[in-house]
Amino acid sequence: MPRRTILALSCLVAIASPGCGLVDLIDGDPVATVRFFATHAGTLTPDGYPNYGDSQTTRVFFNDTGWQIALSEARVTTASVHFVRCQQQTGTAIEMFWGPCPEAFIATDDLESVPLGAVTVNDGVYCTIDVNFAPFIPPEGGDEHIVGGDPMIEGNTLVIRGVARRGEAPMIEEVPFEIVSDASVVSHVDVAKLEGGLPVRLEKENFARDLTIIKTYDTFFDGLDFATATPADIEAAVLTSLERDTYAYDGTFDFD
Repeated sequence: MPRRTILALSCLVAIASPGCGLVDLIDGDPVATVRFFATHAGTLTPDGYPNYGDSQTTRVFFNDTGWQIALSEARVTTASVHFVRCQQQTGTAIEMFWGPCPEAFIATDDLESVPLGAVTVNDGVYCTIDVNFAPFIPPEGGDEHIVGGDPMIEGNTLVIRGVARRGEAPMIEEVPFEIVSDASVVSHVDVAKLEGGLPVRLEKENFARDLTIIKTYDTFFDGLDFATATPADIEAAVLTSLERDTYAYDGTFDFD
C-alpha cells in the first residue's frame, strides 16, 4: 500500500483512537499531528454563514457593486499547504493525501469538509497556514480526487462560470462569464488569534488536531462592474479574493 494512503488512513481514524504523532510513541522532541481540511462558504456574519444554495444547485448572491451573481461552476485547486510556526517565515509542508485537491464548490454543500492532508510537527505555537492555489496536476495513479463533470480543471487552478445580472425587467442587464486560469496565488492564512484570540498551540496532544481552510466565494467578484469588466479583470478579482479572503477554522464542520 502506498505511503500516502497509509498516512491518510491512519490519520483519518485518529479522532477515534490515539496514535497519529503521539508524544509517547517517539523519542526526542514532543510532536503532534495536525489534519487539514478544505471547504467553501459565504462570508461569516453575526448570524452565521449565509445559505446561497445546496449542493448541485446554482449559488446566488450579490457582489459589492450591486450585481446579482448566479454561480453555476466553481472549482479551485489547493495544490499544497505549509504550516508555519510563529516568528518564522517558512513552514512545514503537509503531506497531501491524494495530491492537489480540485475542490468542486457547486457539487457539494457549503462547509462540507474535504480532507487535504496531514503533518506531524514539533510541539509549539503556530501563526500561519500558507495555502498554495495552483494548477491541478493529477498524481500518477491517483484517482481519489474525482474531477467529475468538468475535465477543464486538469492543468488549471480554477474554473469559474456564471451569470451576472443587474436591474429589473424589461431593462435587466445580463452578462455571462467563464474564467479558466492556470495562475497561482498563495494565501498566508493568519491563525495567530484562532484559539480564543491566541495562536494555535500544540502541546502534549493526545489526538490529531483538525484545522479547516475556508475559501469565501461570495467575495470573488468584489469591486467588479460586469458592464465593463474584462475576463482578465474577473480572473484578477477571483485570485485576489483567494489570497485575501481565505480563512481557517479550528476543527471541522462535519464532526464538531
